[in-house]
Amino acid sequence: MRCHVMDFMLSPEQDDFRQTIQQFVTELSPLAKVRQAVTTAPGYDIDLWSRMSRELGLPSLLVPEEYGGAAATMIEAAVAIEELGRGIVPCPLFATVALGVAPILIAASQEQKRELLPEIAAGARTVTTAINEPGCVDGFGAVAMRAATNGDAVTLSGTKIHVIDGHSADTLLVLALPPGDSAEPALYLVDGNAVGLTRTRVETLDITRPLATLTFDAVSAVPLAGAHGVAPIRRALDVAKTLLAAEMVGGTEGAMTMSVEYAKVRHQFNRPIGSFQAIKHRCAEMAIELDSARAVTLYAAHLAAEESADLAKAAPIAVATAAAGFDFTASWNVQIHGGIGFTWEHDAHLYYRRAKADRVLLGSVREQWLEVADRIGL
Repeated sequence: MRCHVMDFMLSPEQDDFRQTIQQFVTELSPLAKVRQAVTTAPGYDIDLWSRMSRELGLPSLLVPEEYGGAAATMIEAAVAIEELGRGIVPCPLFATVALGVAPILIAASQEQKRELLPEIAAGARTVTTAINEPGCVDGFGAVAMRAATNGDAVTLSGTKIHVIDGHSADTLLVLALPPGDSAEPALYLVDGNAVGLTRTRVETLDITRPLATLTFDAVSAVPLAGAHGVAPIRRALDVAKTLLAAEMVGGTEGAMTMSVEYAKVRHQFNRPIGSFQAIKHRCAEMAIELDSARAVTLYAAHLAAEESADLAKAAPIAVATAAAGFDFTASWNVQIHGGIGFTWEHDAHLYYRRAKADRVLLGSVREQWLEVADRIGL
């Protein structure tokens, strides 16, 4: 990996953007409202998503200006998703931007971009990508779904599991093998309301991130023009991993802040428990985990903004580092809260559940490090 000298300090404009989102989340999506939102059919507050799109323009961040977007960089996208991660905000932004906009920008035709991106930028269309299949170990090596042709029409049959926001997304990008004997996967566009498509939301550990099982029965599909072969798909997934790492950095800071604030006000033996070495050392270790994860995530975001080939190595490092740090911090957040922290009803468990789920969302920590080893030739 080449040596990059980067300034990880946010510009005044980027810091203002961060503070604006943080204030928005604090005022409009406190954890009490998060718990209400996850019980709705889509799994998020539709009105909040509308305001997020209209007032903050978050779905438009990575969309070029020619398609009605903000033409921001991966730095701004990472900042936005980090702040939403800090508040565990349930919304379709991660799926739409990381698993929708990124592959569309990388592999769609100009006609497909003109059709999809303006509505995505306006918050009127949500998108996600369906990769995993039952029994899947490797997202690419275990793909069994193969597209079929009937004249000029292309159809998909089979099952996809663990699809983020799959029950509600307006458009699906489905990973499948092309017709014929090719072993190189491709991405196919599928309408969320297509005939033959059955979408079932499934109960998971993380109540703030809806996952779905999708069953395809000769569902009409359109190939994403340039998404044939592993290279463009891996590139899009590296962008998604970088943004997932940013979200976990935000979650780490949210859990750490909850721990520190509680340690200041909870007293034992006439002293705040934060004055005891066993507690203060854990909080200090949380800060170390946070700084490490943020540094490597910002590095990956800068590489993505530069369209550097080194993102292939930095993205799995970022997501593995952030996942380990988030898991450590969320777990100790429960411990520091003591008995009340062990109850499912306590807000510490929103972070704990998200941290455990994120560890395997785009591949386990072990798989990320094996991927790094493979990409550097070990």
